[in-house]
Amino acid sequence: MSLSSEFVKRLNDEGEPIAKRLCLARNAFQSTYLPIQRKEELVFGWLCSNENLDKSSKEVWTTLQLCICSRHMKLLTPADVRPEVLGTVVKMLCKYLRQKGTPREVRDVILECVVQILGGIHFQQRLKKHPEEYLALFIAAINLVEEPPKLHLSVECLETLSAVIRLNPLAIEPKMFEILGPIMVAKKNTPEVRWAYISFLHCVIEMFTRLSRTQKFVTKLFPMLKEYMQENKLSDIPLEDIFPAQFYKEFRSIMAALPSTQLIRIMKGLTYHLNLETEEYDVASKIYIQIMASIISSFLCGIRIASGTVPVDIVAKFINMMTELKETLARFAAATLCQEYDDDIMLSLLDVCYSWGELHILLVHYRLQQSLDLSQLDTSATNLAGLHNYLSSDQWNLIAQRVNNFGKTTCKDKMNSLLIQKLQVLQLMSESRTRPEQLNIARYLVSGLNQTCSAKFLPSMPFMSSLLSKDQLLHVAKHLVQEIVADKDLCKQVIEALKHEDIQEERSLMETMIFITLERIGSLISKNKRRAKNPNTTGTFLPPFQVCFRNLNLQSAFLDETNKEIILVLEKLGSLVSKFCEKEDEFGSVNENNVDMTSLIYYLNILKVLPITYMTENIQLLVCLSTIAVGVYMQTVEAGSEVIQTLFGELLLNLLEQTSLPNLHSFLHIGWFMKWLAIHDLGLEKERSDKLYTCLLDSNFKQKDGIVKLKPLIHHLSEKDNCSMLQLRIISILLKALSKGKKRHYIKNDQDLKKLVVNPLLKLILSAVRKGDTPASETLETYTQLLRIWLSRKKNLKMLAKVTVYMSNFFECALAGLGNETKSNVGGSATFVNLLLKHRSRLASCLPPNIVQRTWAKLMTCGSNTFSQTHCRIFLEATTPKEFQKIMESLLDETRKTVSAGGPRLETVVEWWKSVACCDTCPKKAEVRQSAMGAMCLVMLRVVKEPSLLGGILAVLGLEQEIIKNTQVQMEPLMVDLCMESVFPVGLCDAAEFTRLWSSMVQVTRYLLTYRSVWVLDRLPSFLACYRHLVSSLAINSVVTRGLSPKEVDEIAACALALSKLTKSMKKHSKSFKRVSAYLVADILHQLEQYALHKSIKLHFTNCMYAILSMCDSYSADYLVRVLPPSTQLLFKSFYTKYKNFHKFTGKV
Repeated sequence: MSLSSEFVKRLNDEGEPIAKRLCLARNAFQSTYLPIQRKEELVFGWLCSNENLDKSSKEVWTTLQLCICSRHMKLLTPADVRPEVLGTVVKMLCKYLRQKGTPREVRDVILECVVQILGGIHFQQRLKKHPEEYLALFIAAINLVEEPPKLHLSVECLETLSAVIRLNPLAIEPKMFEILGPIMVAKKNTPEVRWAYISFLHCVIEMFTRLSRTQKFVTKLFPMLKEYMQENKLSDIPLEDIFPAQFYKEFRSIMAALPSTQLIRIMKGLTYHLNLETEEYDVASKIYIQIMASIISSFLCGIRIASGTVPVDIVAKFINMMTELKETLARFAAATLCQEYDDDIMLSLLDVCYSWGELHILLVHYRLQQSLDLSQLDTSATNLAGLHNYLSSDQWNLIAQRVNNFGKTTCKDKMNSLLIQKLQVLQLMSESRTRPEQLNIARYLVSGLNQTCSAKFLPSMPFMSSLLSKDQLLHVAKHLVQEIVADKDLCKQVIEALKHEDIQEERSLMETMIFITLERIGSLISKNKRRAKNPNTTGTFLPPFQVCFRNLNLQSAFLDETNKEIILVLEKLGSLVSKFCEKEDEFGSVNENNVDMTSLIYYLNILKVLPITYMTENIQLLVCLSTIAVGVYMQTVEAGSEVIQTLFGELLLNLLEQTSLPNLHSFLHIGWFMKWLAIHDLGLEKERSDKLYTCLLDSNFKQKDGIVKLKPLIHHLSEKDNCSMLQLRIISILLKALSKGKKRHYIKNDQDLKKLVVNPLLKLILSAVRKGDTPASETLETYTQLLRIWLSRKKNLKMLAKVTVYMSNFFECALAGLGNETKSNVGGSATFVNLLLKHRSRLASCLPPNIVQRTWAKLMTCGSNTFSQTHCRIFLEATTPKEFQKIMESLLDETRKTVSAGGPRLETVVEWWKSVACCDTCPKKAEVRQSAMGAMCLVMLRVVKEPSLLGGILAVLGLEQEIIKNTQVQMEPLMVDLCMESVFPVGLCDAAEFTRLWSSMVQVTRYLLTYRSVWVLDRLPSFLACYRHLVSSLAINSVVTRGLSPKEVDEIAACALALSKLTKSMKKHSKSFKRVSAYLVADILHQLEQYALHKSIKLHFTNCMYAILSMCDSYSADYLVRVLPPSTQLLFKSFYTKYKNFHKFTGKV
């Protein structure tokens, strides 16, 4: 019995469970080593047999789906599965889709199978050759679309219809309006169904656009919807379910690309339908009027009629259509005012009016229409008759009154948009007679601020800020701050609106919000009553803090233009914080926390968003000292203030980083404040925390007696035998600041430095070393800074001797740190060892033996995540020629072992060779390096020729880039061979892997041409082979049929741009490349003819072609015409003609 018969027998064995047989079928289908001829056909035939499918088993359909969408199916050829078998699968799917009794869960799996079939290239070829099967599948899918209210859309149904449309849009388009109605008015109950519906609408619009039938889509859509809703008596459908927001965006982009003649016809149709509904105005047509108004509004926003490319007669026709639409809007508004107020209808009316006004302003601005007549007797804010002259001033005032009395927030926001539109027009006129009317509009908008959305109101501030008084600005700022704190839903919207550049440039509003926020923080804290937790303490920090904030008249400081009030506030805050930090022990902590923590967090977040860095220095200092006072005060609360402290630290650090606050020390005693910071951890990350201390020290050293001011901090750090990790970090940062040359003039002499800083800190460090209680890495970093200070001073050798007593202990600690898995620990240890090597002549008596050998042995154990090229380069530069030679020999041995063994260790070894290539060397060491790198290239050739790991190839390519860039390294023939061998053709692979590998290869090629052009021109055939490999690899991985995502297409397009840059750089050596340019042209033509590339990628290939043609002479062109095949000749002549006529002179086509 043959294997095929045995396989079918096992599948049909009723004695075995169906689950086991399905598993056998699935595994056999996906197997690549099973020696059964046409096993895929056998599996399809068994799964589609009536005995299995009649059971309506979901497991059977799921197995069929897994087989269809498997990777093995994509790799099959027509010889593996005959088209007749594929047709059988399609017929079975159609049959069970038509059956009414199919369970819902089984039907969903069938629909998923249909989606996979329509996306598979084998089934697509079958359906295109046999359109009757395709239409049968489409009709079966349409049968699933029932009449409401029975219709419940599913994701699978919408995905199936989308796939059907994408496969053959020309066949589907005539029948599309039969199913659009029920789908558009059906309820979309879940987010998944809404997203699938958006995708379905996108496919429909794309189909009509590609077939150039957009006008037909817009013209037929509205009668179809109206008829369908009237037949089914549908009137309570949400507008968002019919046309989501994404639909309007896509609709506007399509309108912008349409020819002007089609725009005129579409506008005529839209105006006709709206006019018809206005005459037949009733409650039943409410939803249809909303649909019409939304489409007309999007249409008016999307068209580009005010352009110099539009003919004059078309503009005249469009202006006539604008007049007709204006008359229709007048009838629409009159009908709306005659009825009982309806918020949805009013919103639709205002939406169309706003869009009509925007387009009308553009036409007037470009002088395509008569100028506006804004001379109105009624100068009230709500009179829009000057711009929207299809209604009288009384009608506009009535509309505004109704919206103000009965309208919802969205309708009021749209009315405000119309008023802002009028305000913009008045400001464009820049006439003094319109000034009172502008003030009226500004007052009206501010007075109704409490009833509108602040996120919609903020964009109008650039037009209004100059019209508002300080009292009105205070009102606006209070409302914004209050809305952020009161409403969580609006909080994010308002904060995002505040981040906009146009809003942040309104300094007056931003200053007002700063003062209001600080005032709210002060009032939030000053109203709380607390008692001390410990009755033995003299009191809490609350009373003086409350008294200070009660006496801070921030509003008067804001209104005072002389800044005297602000300076008084700064002095009070600074003295309060300095006093508390100095006498913190005399105050007790509070028993409980009565502050509204949520509101306080909101206020601090507001300050974090506002552009404080662009304010005056006094305002920056006010915010800084206020946040410090809040942070210090909240630290007295024992629970619930961790978030506040972190926000306080982030806000303070941002201020110090961006503004530096040079006069902070004038109001705040930084020494006492840093002493307080050394006690209390703010919860910041280590890097951010260190940056905060560095900024504070920089501000402190701007005063002459900066060292003296740090006495409280130094005394606090040195008064205890044990110190925390935070305190050790502060010591290290302090010593680092003192070691900088620009800070030395703040120290009068070595005796003052010894007395004030070094002696106390040295005592603390040495005691920590003796006891060994402090973490070694923090102690080592501090000791390194202290040692650097004394090594930079050639006097006081006795003090240096005291410092170096425990050097051997610290060296052992540094060796242990070099083998650590934390990058910061490895960096601190390497810095210490490099410092010892740099000053080995002065430290010869106390240096441990074999320091270089022991350090090298530890450094070789570092992993790729902790390796630092900078530290290793400094270490290599500090070695002697003999030590350097031994290190090179050891590194070569390690490289040979690593390449033989393989694995990720190769990346670390390559990083070492990068350090070798980058280090500055003396002539003797340069000879050693040259010899070692030549031997290394022989070893690395094995990695390039046998690429077992992608990471190893990428590491070698990175090493080649470093070698080529560093002109101190003399290139040898072996190094050039390695570089050119590493550029090899890349087959089909994952897009992410391809972009990483190909980008590295093209970078190596560019560096060779830029930095080592002599070697390239000497080996032109090899370089030509590299270029050919790059072109062919890029083309084969950029094919349209690969199904790349938009992100992957953009990444590969960036690679194509790099190829274009490489080609343009070849033009610098056009004399040398002229003799091979014809071959390069032929290569690119071959790729363009063989593969269908994405548009963005093909554009860069075209640029490469024109760059190479600029190096070709007439002989090369004639040679190409003679030798190219006929089809390629036509393509070449097209490129060459465009080059000669356009690109040669203008640089573009």
